[in-house]
Amino acid sequence: MRDIFKSELDGYAEWVAEKAARWPKKVKKTMNKSGTELKRKTLRQMRLVNLRTVTGRYKAGIKRGKYYQKDGSHYIRVYSNAPHAHLIEDGHDVVNAAGKVGHAKGRKVFAKAEEDYEEQFFKNCEELVDELIDELCK
Repeated sequence: MRDIFKSELDGYAEWVAEKAARWPKKVKKTMNKSGTELKRKTLRQMRLVNLRTVTGRYKAGIKRGKYYQKDGSHYIRVYSNAPHAHLIEDGHDVVNAAGKVGHAKGRKVFAKAEEDYEEQFFKNCEELVDELIDELCK
């Protein structure tokens, strides 16, 4: 009796392992899709906060990074490699010719885009889980 039960569990474990071998590719595909969508959302947000004067290097510098895993978590990032991106994002001091100091407030383009995209990211994750469950049940 014990051998029959053990062999059935071994067969089930092999079946799950076979199905799970395809999951990392699906996770990577979903994360890359989400990163691309977030990049588009960030570019759209840049236009919404009225950054007409800073379109050249700032706009071209917004990129989607590569997918990676760290400590069992999955990551993909959207960033700007423009040298002045942190000034636009966080704000900076402005000094005129007379030496008078003012302050340009930060536009928080990436933070606003991330906030707007959060719900869509959860939908993408739910779709991935549903797809994996459907595949497992086949």
